[in-house]
Amino acid sequence: MAGDDEILSVLADEYSRKILSILTNNELNAQQISDRLAIPTSTTYRKIKNLETLDLVKKTKVVRTLEGLDESYYKSLVSGIDVKFKDGQVYCKLEKVTMDRKIQRLWEKFSE
Repeated sequence: MAGDDEILSVLADEYSRKILSILTNNELNAQQISDRLAIPTSTTYRKIKNLETLDLVKKTKVVRTLEGLDESYYKSLVSGIDVKFKDGQVYCKLEKVTMDRKIQRLWEKFSE
């Protein structure tokens, strides 16, 4: 579970915020994220690894490409982050995607 300082660090990092944002409504691989944000793929992988470690992003599937390589797809697990400053202390509250939403997304995929 991510601590308050770690969450603040993610929110302070422009590309980590943008990755969380685009993965909220999209399931993308690292190359697609890199292309959308115009950043190097190596930077994207480093940011994703950190977000995965903090349990803010999850690998949702691995697809084998025609070249025989495995391509991982990611999705945000965060539906909201509240930051509160009170009495000289910073508090962060994570709102995670609920299981109902995961099932709804799965149903939407099958409906397509």
